[in-house]
Amino acid sequence: MKVAFFYTIFCLFVVGGLSGQQVYDLNPMYPVHDLDGSLRVVADSTDRLTPEILLQQDNGLMFTPANELPVMLEPNITYWGKLQIKALDSLKGWTLHFEDIMIGPPAWTKSNGRLDVYAYMGEQLLFHQKTGVEVPFRERATKDSWFLNSINLHELPVGQPVTIIIKAQGNDFGYPPYFNLSARSPEQPYYQKVNQFHNSFNTFMFGVTFIIFLFFLLQYLYLKDQVYFWFSLWLFFCAFTQAMTIGLIIDHLPTWRYPLWFFIANGIFFTFWFFGRAFVESKKKFPKLDKFILGLAFFVLIEIVLTALYVIFFNPKIHYIEPGIHFQLLNIYTLGSLIISLVLTFKKDLFARYFGIGSLIASIFLVIGTLWSMGLIKPPFRLDPYVTGLFLQIVIFSFGMAYRSQKINEQNQLERLGAAQSVAEIQRMKDLDEVKTRFFANISHEFRTPLSLIHGPFQQAKKASDTTSGPIVISNKAYGIIKKNITRLQNLVNQLLDLSKLESGTVHLKLQQGGLIQYLRSQVFSFESVAEQRNISLNTHFPEEMEKAYYDKDKLEKILNNLLSNSFKYTPAGGAVSVNVSCSDKTLLIEISDSGNGMSKKEIDRIFDRFYRVEGSEVKGSGIGLALTKELVDLHRGQISVHSEKGRGTTFKVRLPLELSLLPKSVKIDHSTMSSEPIIADSSAKLSGESEEEHGTSHENGEVVLLVEDNEDLMEYISEILSPKFDVITAKDGLQGERMAFEHIPDLIVSDVMMPEKDGYELCNTLKKNIKTSHIPIILLTAKAGQENKIAGLTQGADAYLTKPFDADELLLRIENLIQARKKIWEHFKTVELLEVKDLKIGVVDDKFLQKVLQVIKENMDNELLSVEDIASKVGFSRAQLHRKLKALTNKSARQLVSEIRMNKAKSMLQNKAGSVSEVAYSVGYSNLSYFTKSFKEKFGVLPSKV
Repeated sequence: MKVAFFYTIFCLFVVGGLSGQQVYDLNPMYPVHDLDGSLRVVADSTDRLTPEILLQQDNGLMFTPANELPVMLEPNITYWGKLQIKALDSLKGWTLHFEDIMIGPPAWTKSNGRLDVYAYMGEQLLFHQKTGVEVPFRERATKDSWFLNSINLHELPVGQPVTIIIKAQGNDFGYPPYFNLSARSPEQPYYQKVNQFHNSFNTFMFGVTFIIFLFFLLQYLYLKDQVYFWFSLWLFFCAFTQAMTIGLIIDHLPTWRYPLWFFIANGIFFTFWFFGRAFVESKKKFPKLDKFILGLAFFVLIEIVLTALYVIFFNPKIHYIEPGIHFQLLNIYTLGSLIISLVLTFKKDLFARYFGIGSLIASIFLVIGTLWSMGLIKPPFRLDPYVTGLFLQIVIFSFGMAYRSQKINEQNQLERLGAAQSVAEIQRMKDLDEVKTRFFANISHEFRTPLSLIHGPFQQAKKASDTTSGPIVISNKAYGIIKKNITRLQNLVNQLLDLSKLESGTVHLKLQQGGLIQYLRSQVFSFESVAEQRNISLNTHFPEEMEKAYYDKDKLEKILNNLLSNSFKYTPAGGAVSVNVSCSDKTLLIEISDSGNGMSKKEIDRIFDRFYRVEGSEVKGSGIGLALTKELVDLHRGQISVHSEKGRGTTFKVRLPLELSLLPKSVKIDHSTMSSEPIIADSSAKLSGESEEEHGTSHENGEVVLLVEDNEDLMEYISEILSPKFDVITAKDGLQGERMAFEHIPDLIVSDVMMPEKDGYELCNTLKKNIKTSHIPIILLTAKAGQENKIAGLTQGADAYLTKPFDADELLLRIENLIQARKKIWEHFKTVELLEVKDLKIGVVDDKFLQKVLQVIKENMDNELLSVEDIASKVGFSRAQLHRKLKALTNKSARQLVSEIRMNKAKSMLQNKAGSVSEVAYSVGYSNLSYFTKSFKEKFGVLPSKV
């Protein structure tokens, strides 16, 4: 019995051993062969086995049939497989496949890490082929898709048994190796679709995420906004995580696949909160909360970097079902994200609330994902919580970026609007300041002129009384000037008060009824005397009387007087002023036309501006009269308009309501009888006459002073001051003053600054730049007392600057000093004996003029017939202009100057023995030797021969 038992055991052992060595006949007639039934597998936990050991029959290894292996082998353990095959025919194009039966997980779970396949015939090695994702691409047996672990079988000999030794190792993500062996013909090359693991949702996610990433990256490159940078970076990690999910990238990194995957897949977490900081602007809005957000982002960033470095340098054994400390830290991060998300959700800021809700949704899915990864729960509907949460975040924050952009654009638009309003307000304040400045400048001018005419006569009367030690006596003429200018000041003050009252709303119409046309007629005809004085035709037309019309007598008088004064003032002699009055039952229309120079469109637009007055254009709307007129017309709820063309005159139209229903509600009605006596206008107060006549008496050898002043009274007053000592000529404006300066070449000019046609600054600049008038001293006399005004005048070349009211003695002293200073210039030229022109260190316009005159005389030194006309012609002057300018500069006439130069030249030549007396005389233009000798002795007190 014992022998039978041992025999039975031996037979079973032999049968078992023989069964492990069975040869599988591979018939090419069948396209697919399942080889798991013939494959035997053994685990190598010590990594000590080799192909040679497996070839030995008595290696003592306990093999397990492959079809009896568990679905999942142990990770981080090497497995060996052994198989015997005999090809019954040629296996050209046939491949041996290691089939991955897990369908659905991400691509990084796919493929064995490394497969080494050895083929032996007996002990002879036929081939050694490699495959697996961690085998470099160039070393792989086939060039099929990287997850299809396959080798070629075409090298197997026909009819000979071959032993196949397989070494299988799991991948570096901790997933175990697998066999699932099959041989396949070229007609059936794949055991499943090439992209079987590509979940359509993951593919869609990659495409969408990548496109959105590119869009926002371009937005950042264009706008340079940090929020676009961080959102683009977050999308980059999202897109490339999805790319690895569907099998991209990881095939080309056989060495550092896991650290790269780990950093990119987890980089989503820290970039998310950097994006959140930029989206919410938490650093500026919530500085304390921002520190927690920053801390959370750096917490996960540091953990990711340290883990990746640990894997790279220490190569630990990774187990796919053991989440390890990373998932525990990720849960801490998730908890922090939830708390911060809740805090942001309850903020009043729109961006914070939006981001808080989005991150709260993401955090919830992240919690589900980490619990799923730890094996604690299963997600509902078999959804991948990571991808689902990521998809929702991309959707939410893509719309959030658009929402943020819209809100920021609205905010920027409001800021731009606010900035524009601020700029407008600043401009308004600036314009207001300019108006105020112009107001004070012009009102000072308006007041200083009559004050000068009041102050001057009083000062002269006081000076006369000091001389006689008697009482202060004012002449009738001075009294008239003082009275007229006191009235003018009173009118100015009244107009200002009227404007002030109108602005404050304290002025109301005081209406009366009856006698309207008679009153209008009396007001218009009060200007007849002005028309006669100015030689202006006054044409009128009036309708029949309107007994039921309501009107304000005082306001109507001011409107008419201002408009008529304006028309007469700016209408030239020989012109015409027309007044046309027409009425209907409800309105009064007054048209006042003149034949003056007219105005431009720009000037018309500003004619009713208060104190609108441009220097040099006083006739175009100076003072406050028209501004007051406009306010009074508006008080009536009436209308005033102006039509004007350059060279064709100006027409004012005033339309006033006459019925109570059309007039303002706040009115007073005066039922007393209206006086029919006309109020005769004081033409002297309304208008300033203009004169071009020269004032004063002629003084023998006296200096000529040109006075340029547009105010007739002031012109007459200054003329009276200057006439006792100087010959005074006058001009009414800058343009006429310029013309008279060229005509008369005066010794000095006194000019106002604010004048029509051309102001004092322009006049000064023009005369100082012209060689004919550059030598003339100019005193600017003006109401502008500011330092900047003085500097402006002196910059234009003015020699002195006096403000109104001025002191008469100061004015006279300034004039005398400037004229005497010009006379002293001759002394300078006498010191150089007027010989060597080139030696004179001169550069001003006057000296250049003298240079030119001296050069002409020197070049014609020997020309006995050289005349004053010849010199004037060569320097571009008339004889009179040359005489006046030379007199002003050198105190010599042209003939005297020629004689001086010739005598000095002769003396120099004689001293240097340059020739005989006769030769010297001829060389300096004297043909008569006796006349030369006489002139030389008179000049130097010695005969030429004695030099």
